[in-house]
Order: sequence, then C-alpha cells, then structure tokens
Amino acid sequence: MRMKWRSAWISTFWGRLALLIAVLVLLWVGASSLWSDVARPLLIKHTMPEAWRQLHGEVPPLIAEREVRLRKANINGVPIAIPSNYLALVGIEYKDQSIWAPRKPETPRPDERTSEDPANAFTLSVRWPGLQPRGRETEKSYWNKDDPEGDAWLLIGLRAHSTPEAIERGWGPVLRGRIKMIEGRLNTRFLPPRNSTEISGGTEKVRIHYEMRGTDPETGLRWAEPVGPGDDRFHPWNQTLHWRGELDGHVSDLIACYNGRIPNPDIRPVCRHRFYLAEWSATIDVTYPLELLPQWQAVKSKVRDLILGFKAGPSDSMKESH
Repeated sequence: MRMKWRSAWISTFWGRLALLIAVLVLLWVGASSLWSDVARPLLIKHTMPEAWRQLHGEVPPLIAEREVRLRKANINGVPIAIPSNYLALVGIEYKDQSIWAPRKPETPRPDERTSEDPANAFTLSVRWPGLQPRGRETEKSYWNKDDPEGDAWLLIGLRAHSTPEAIERGWGPVLRGRIKMIEGRLNTRFLPPRNSTEISGGTEKVRIHYEMRGTDPETGLRWAEPVGPGDDRFHPWNQTLHWRGELDGHVSDLIACYNGRIPNPDIRPVCRHRFYLAEWSATIDVTYPLELLPQWQAVKSKVRDLILGFKAGPSDSMKESH
C-alpha cells in the first residue's frame, strides 16, 4: 500500500519536481567532489590561466603551489641570485632577450641562466613592513593590496645605469624639468559630469604651475604641489613632488605622489620614490601607498638592504626566502 502511495505521489507535479531537485543536488555534490579532488589539482598542475582562475573566484595565481627557484643574472657586473617568488611583472630583463618579443629557440630559459648573463633590470613585489615575497601566507594579502584597508605592498624596480655621471648629478635635473615642463604647456583637465546621465563632462586645456611649500615637518622633505584649475581632482599631471636636497643643487631622493580626489574611492593613492644604488650603478624605483610617505627613510633603507642581499656569493648561495 505504501509503495503504491509513493508511486502515485511521484507521478504528480510536486513529486516530479522533488525528484528533479534531488537528482540535481546529487549531481552538484558529485561534480563538486570531482572538481575539488580531481579536476582542480590537474588544472593547477598544468598552469591554468590566471585570468580564468580570477573569473572563477580563485586567488590567483596560486603561487604558493609553485616551486621557488633562484633566478640568476648580473647587474653591471654584480652577480645576483633572486628567489623567483620575489619577482613581479617581467621578472628579470636580460640584455639578450627583449621583454616584448617571444623567446628565441637559442635563448636560454630562466632556469638555465647564470650569473654570467647580464641584465638590464628586474622587478620585485614585497609586503611591508617585513618585505615578505608572495607565498602561502601572503598570497591573499597580495591580491587585496589595492584595497585602502589592505596590507601595504611595495613594487620595486631596479635598472642598470650606463652613465655613472647621472648618479653623481642626482635627481635635480629631473625635478627641475618636471616643474618647468608643467608650466610651459597646456594641460588637459577632465571636467566633472554635468548631470547623472553623463559619464564624463569632457575636457579643457588649462594652465598649471607648481608652488613651493617649504619643508614638510612630518617627512623632513621639501615639497611642492600643482596649483590651477582642476587641482582638487585626480589628473596624470596632478602629483605632489617631494625631495631631499636643494632644488638648484643635488637631489638624492625624488618622490611623486597622487594628488586630488581619486575618482574611485576603492583605489589606493600611491607614491613613486626614486633614488640611486651607487654600489651597483643602478636606479631604484619604489611604488608604495601614500600613507607610507612619512616612513620614506625606513622604506628606502629596507629596500636597499633587501636588494644588496641578492648579491650572489662564489657559489650563488642565498639566504632562505621569508
């Protein structure tokens, strides 16, 4: 009797609907198990594209599951060895391999490079204040670095200099050039939308100039800011300039920071700090969140120590990564 009742209930609309839902739930459970235990590990193993991972909610690029190897080169004759998880963007730019061109068959692979291979530049990414690279503990932090509430990360670029005289001159010519350039041309100002249906209110050409603000007591740096129409909003030209040294003399550090109201409040304003590494005849360029500007000396000191620590010994020995 009970079996007949069940058979009759299943034949009804609600019974069929319940059966369909049960089948779908079982399929979903089976597919989830298959994805977690079989498919996902295989895709990770075979380098699933990072964009696809992001589309499907993964924390890309799962770098903690990749092997950390030493990447070797030399900068102006200085041998270096850098753990691969420190490297960002193009990593090491070798002189015999353009970053814009595919690798030629005769060009060595990264794992085949030695400290005999000269390089033009390299790029690093580390978390402040410990300067840890990307790894199992820091991967989620890395992908939240643009969040104003997220951890602060530094993007560090080093470029070999072919003219030691430029290091002796310092950043004074660059600083004076920026101040003069903005005053000598018309700059594009983006106008705010005139109504709620407009995305942009168009553009206009404006005159801008820098005004000297003396020495900032919080940073100890001299600084200047652009003044003119639109200086309350973010524009490519709207950057405050901070420097150590004399405007008409030697400048050892030059820092340019976002200024004005950022259109997207979820985007973190940043500063670009440039200085020289005389020991390697190289230029260092560090990008960090604006809130770290008062700590610029600590940032510079730690970055210098980090980079100098990548100098390779006779056997390319390196300390363990963080």
